Amino acid sequence: MTIILTDFQQRAAAQLVAHIKDAQENYAFKQDLLAAVVLEAATGAGKTVIATSVIEQLMFGSDSTEPVSGTTILWVTNDPNLNAQTARKMQDASKRINDIRLLGQGAAFNQEIFEPGVIYFLNTQAASATARIARKGDGQDWTIWQTIENTIDQLGARFLVIVDEAHYGVTDKAGGAPTIINRILNGDPGSDLQSSVRKPVPVFVGISATAERLNKALEQQNRRRYNVTVPIEEVRSSGLVKDRITLAPAAMAGEVVADTTFIRLGVDKTLEYERRWAEYAASQDEPAVIPAMVIQLPDERSEDDSFKTLLRSVVDSVLQQWPALIALQIVHTFGEHTPIDLGGGRAIRYMAPQDIQDATEVRVVLAKNAITTGWDCPRAEVLVSLRASTDFTPIAQLIGRIVRQPMARRIALDETLNNVHAYLPRFDRKTVMSVVSQFSTGDTATSAEVIRLELPYRAPGHMQPALQVLASLPSYSVPSQISSPETKRLHTLATYLENDALLPGAVTKAVAYLNGILDIEAAKLFATGELDKRREAVSNASVFELQVSVDGSVIDGERILAGTRMDAKNIDDVFRRASRALKDGTAESYWAYLVNKDPDEDPIEAKITVAALGLSPQLVENVEAAAASMNADWLKTHAKEISFQPESVRARYSRLQSEARDPQLVPRIEVGGTVVDAVTQNTDSDLTDEQVRADIAADTVNRWAKHLYQDPADGRYWKKPQDSDGLERRVLETELASNQLVAWYRNPVGGERALCIPYRTRSTGKWARLFPDFVFFHETPSGLKPSILDPHGIHLTDWIDKLTGYLDYADKHASEFRGIAPLTKLQGKEMFLPVHDAIVRAKIRSAVEAGDSIEEIFIAHGVAY
Repeated sequence: MTIILTDFQQRAAAQLVAHIKDAQENYAFKQDLLAAVVLEAATGAGKTVIATSVIEQLMFGSDSTEPVSGTTILWVTNDPNLNAQTARKMQDASKRINDIRLLGQGAAFNQEIFEPGVIYFLNTQAASATARIARKGDGQDWTIWQTIENTIDQLGARFLVIVDEAHYGVTDKAGGAPTIINRILNGDPGSDLQSSVRKPVPVFVGISATAERLNKALEQQNRRRYNVTVPIEEVRSSGLVKDRITLAPAAMAGEVVADTTFIRLGVDKTLEYERRWAEYAASQDEPAVIPAMVIQLPDERSEDDSFKTLLRSVVDSVLQQWPALIALQIVHTFGEHTPIDLGGGRAIRYMAPQDIQDATEVRVVLAKNAITTGWDCPRAEVLVSLRASTDFTPIAQLIGRIVRQPMARRIALDETLNNVHAYLPRFDRKTVMSVVSQFSTGDTATSAEVIRLELPYRAPGHMQPALQVLASLPSYSVPSQISSPETKRLHTLATYLENDALLPGAVTKAVAYLNGILDIEAAKLFATGELDKRREAVSNASVFELQVSVDGSVIDGERILAGTRMDAKNIDDVFRRASRALKDGTAESYWAYLVNKDPDEDPIEAKITVAALGLSPQLVENVEAAAASMNADWLKTHAKEISFQPESVRARYSRLQSEARDPQLVPRIEVGGTVVDAVTQNTDSDLTDEQVRADIAADTVNRWAKHLYQDPADGRYWKKPQDSDGLERRVLETELASNQLVAWYRNPVGGERALCIPYRTRSTGKWARLFPDFVFFHETPSGLKPSILDPHGIHLTDWIDKLTGYLDYADKHASEFRGIAPLTKLQGKEMFLPVHDAIVRAKIRSAVEAGDSIEEIFIAHGVAY
C-alpha cells in the first residue's frame, strides 16, 4: 500500500482476509457452502482503502498472509461514476494493483472468463437486458452472464464479487423481482444466461455504511455470513473525518425565507475557510486546500421556468458576494449532463461528480439530491441547502458526503479547520432537529458531532511561558491494537529521517545495522554447530518409500530416504517463508549482503543460510528487539528536531510511534493556534444564536480566569457545566485561590493537544490511554512548574489500572512536576494521592500488589485536599 492504514483499517482488512480465506476453504471442501462477508463502516472510514488492502493481500500476499493464486475480482455498484472514482482511489492506494478494467459505459467486452489476477468494475446498467454486453449477437460471443458463470466454474471461490453500497442492491424489487445484483450473486437455475447466471457466486463481499438492510436480506439466503464492523468511535478518533458539523438554520419559524442571504453567508464562510487554509499552509510549508461550496437546490425539472429563475438568483448572489469568481468556476451535477443556459450569454457547465475534487478551479457546486452515493470531495466544506424542511433525508445524505478531512488527518494548529458548515434557510431551530436525528442511524449515519455554535479560544501573549512548559511535558502515544514489526518500523523511520534531512544516509545505516545483527546471530549459531544443522534441515527433503505389489501387499518395509537436496524452486519457496519472518525486506537485504560480501558465495547457498536464520523464532525475536532498540534511540536522539517539523510531518512520526509494541514518548504537545469548543444542537431551540452566546457570556459561574486559552472578549474560558462538576469545581476554586497559580489547562481527551499517560489493563493485558483532567502551572523558587490534578469518583472499575499507570509515569517523570495527584472524594472528604513523592509511591505500589482496594489505598495513603 502506498498509504499508511490506520489501526482500525488494518484490523478490518486482516479480519476480512481471514474470513474470505475461511469461506474459500469451506467452499473447496463442499461446494454448497456459500458465504457472504460484510464490511460495515461509517462514511469517511476509508472503506475503499480497506478493500484495496484486502485485494492486495489476496493477490500478492503480505508479511502475515499467503497470496491466493488466481484471485479475480468483480466489483459491482449501481453507479458508473462511483466505479470510476473507486478505481482511481484504488490505484492511488496501491502500487501493486495495476490491472483494473471498467466494463460497460459503451466499452466492448467479449470474454469467455474473467482473466485471473484482474479487477473488473461493473455497474448494474451495463448488465441490464438492453445492454450490449448482456446480449449475444452482433459480434458478442459471450454475454456478461456467461462470463460470470464460466469464471465460477473455472476459479470457484477464488472469484470474488465485491458489492459496494451493498444495502441498495441486495433487496428485491417490489413484487419480488430480483435486482441485477441479486441475479449476479444468487443466480437462477433456469436462466438462459441472457439476464442471470444459473449458479450462485461462492463468496461475495458486501460493503456498506449501514448493513442492517443487507444483513436482513442475507438472512433469507443460504449463505454463511461473516461480519466485520468498524466502530464509529474509531473513525471519529482517527481524524479521517471532520470533528463537527455546524448546522445553521433560520433563527425563527414563519419569517421570510432568506435564501440568497444564506447563500451570501455561505460564500463568506467559504472565503473564511480559504483564508484559514492559506494561513495554515503557509505556516506548515505545504499546499493549501482550496475549499468549495455546495448549493443544494429543490428537486425540480431543470427546464422549468421557476427552477431557472431560482438558479439565476442563486448564481447572481454568489457572484455578487464573491467578485473574484467567474461563472466557469461554478458547475452543476444535475441529471442533465449538459450546460444549463441562464440567458444573457451565461451558462453553468456540467461536471461529473468524481472529477470535482481534483478540479480545484471549481469553487461552487450546484446539486439537487445527494449528488451520488459514495461521492468524495473532501474540500467541499460549506453547504447551503435550499430544500424544504420536509426534505431532511437528502440534506443529511449530502452533508454526509462532505465530512471527510481534506488532509486525511485532524488539524491541531487551527481547530476550526476540523469543522464543516451547513446553512439551512428553510429550517428553523425546531425543525433542524429532524436533520440531526438522521446522523445517528441509518444510511446517513456520520461519525462527526453535530453542533450549533463554535467557541474559539486563543492563548494571549502572557501565557507563552506556560504554553512552552506544557509543550515540553512528557506525553505518550499508546500502541495500536495492531503493532507493526520493529524491522518495518525501523525501515520506515529511516526513510522519514532521511527524507526530512534529519539523518543523512539513514536508510543505508538501518540496513547495515540489521545485517550486522544477523551476522552476530549467525556467528552464535555457527559456533555451536546449530547453523549447519538448520541449513541441512531447510535445504533437504525426506522421501518416504514403501514397496508394494500390484495386489496391494507389501513387498519391502517402509523406509525414509533423507538428504535429498531440494531444487532451486523449492529453496526459493523456503526463502520466501523466511522473508515473512525477517520482514519488510530484511531477508532479501541480508541475502544481497552475503552475496556481495563474498565473491565466491553461491546465491543459492546464501538463500539457504538466510532461510535457516529466518525460520528460527528466537533469532527473529532477537532481530526485532535490536530493531526496537534502534527505533527508540533514533526517536529520542531526533525528538527535538521532529518537534519543530510541520504538523503533517509530525503526524507521520506519531503514527509510526503508535505502531510500536510499547508506549512511546511523543516529540511534544501541540500548543499553537486556535482551540475550538462547541455548543451542541440540542441546546434550547427557542433561543437564537445571539441569545445562546449572550447566555454563555453571562454565565460567570462557569467562566474561569487564567486558562491557557481564552475568549478575547473577557480573558476567560467557559467550562460547560455538567452533572459531575462538583469535584472538578472544588479543584478549580481551590487552585485559582492560590497566589502562585499562573495558568491552568483543561486537558482534552485525545489529539495532539492532550497530555496522555499510558496504562495497561489487567483484564486484557492491552495498553490504554489516560488523560488527566487538569494541568496547573505555579510559580516556584525553581521557576514555573506544572502539576497534574485528576479528580474522579472511585466507582470506576479501572481505577487500580489507572493508578498503576500514574505510578509508572511518576517513576520516570516526577522530577518534571510540582505534583502528580489523582484525587477523589471519600467519606465526605476530598483526598489526593501524592504519587510524585517516591516514598508514598513505593507504599502505594506495595498496596496495589497486595490487592488492596482503591478505597483502602486512599484511606491509608491519601492526603486531605
